[in-house]
Amino acid sequence: MVLPFLILLSFIRSLKILAPFSMVANAVLCVCLGIIFVYVFQHLEPSTSLPQFGGWDRLPLFFGTAIYAFEGIGIILPIENRMKNPHDFGGWTGVLNLAMVCIAALYCAAGFFGYLAFGEDIKGSITLNLPAEPIYIAVKLLVAAVIFYSYSLQFYVPFEILWPTVKRKLRTETRIKYGEYLFRTGLVIFTFALAAAIPKLDLFISLVGAVGSSFLALVFPPLLEVSTFGMEGMGRLNWKLWKNAFIFLFGLVGFVLGTYVAIQEIVLSFQADAAANHHN
Repeated sequence: MVLPFLILLSFIRSLKILAPFSMVANAVLCVCLGIIFVYVFQHLEPSTSLPQFGGWDRLPLFFGTAIYAFEGIGIILPIENRMKNPHDFGGWTGVLNLAMVCIAALYCAAGFFGYLAFGEDIKGSITLNLPAEPIYIAVKLLVAAVIFYSYSLQFYVPFEILWPTVKRKLRTETRIKYGEYLFRTGLVIFTFALAAAIPKLDLFISLVGAVGSSFLALVFPPLLEVSTFGMEGMGRLNWKLWKNAFIFLFGLVGFVLGTYVAIQEIVLSFQADAAANHHN
């Protein structure tokens, strides 16, 4: 039922048209977060009643989930390039830093207080822990609507990366025109099928974060800076080079450990589900 509307939304090519959708979605999401926080604050447990550290073996999963949370790295450059005043994007008080600080604060607050409220029973999405009452059902529907309307913005970058390769194989303007719509439709159906087929959302988020987001945010940027500027402009004692080396190694170690642990947990989860179904 949702798929046809998602396909139509993916046909929008301009970021200027997508921006109002994203703005409305963010406003609705803030309202939903406010309602969720009110419920969470009413059910807080003492911090002494919960484990304060999950163990070193859980850190790779945390790495994948945390780095995935900032996967918007892929749309930073397209947004900056299409801003009326691109110089307002960077800087200490620029759009990027202010947005990332606010997002990080919200993530930390939701994770910390959500854990205090639900403890070890916390689900892959905090909305799954909300009771089946009208107001919280409405919150879940609104969050689903926010994801729906923000999908096209997230869809923009991978399409722009993949489409030129396909476009070169289409010879006529007619084929390019209809081929673009077919390609957009195929990508939406593919992602929709993946979303429907994935049962363990939290584990797959960690896997995607460890595999994809770690390279986008930590591995590729230092390599690009060094390959672009070379050894010139690396600062006194080449501190920028050492900085890039540390970020690169940190991302690489996180990728290896995060991917291994996430895949291991996914396999164990499927095996446990298969065993439970066999006994039933």
